[in-house]
Amino acid sequence: MLPDFTDLDLRTLSRQSSHPVLAAVASGLLPRMLRGEPAMAFYEDGPYQL
Repeated sequence: MLPDFTDLDLRTLSRQSSHPVLAAVASGLLPRMLRGEPAMAFYEDGPYQL
């Protein structure tokens, strides 16, 4: 079972994370959260195209 990160503060994580990849992911999810959309990432969000 995966941990529940429902209450994770993406704003703080995107600004204060010392891990560059984690900060980039949090920054990418933040706009969705602010619009009230689910904070989910999809394969299509990545730079790779099929």
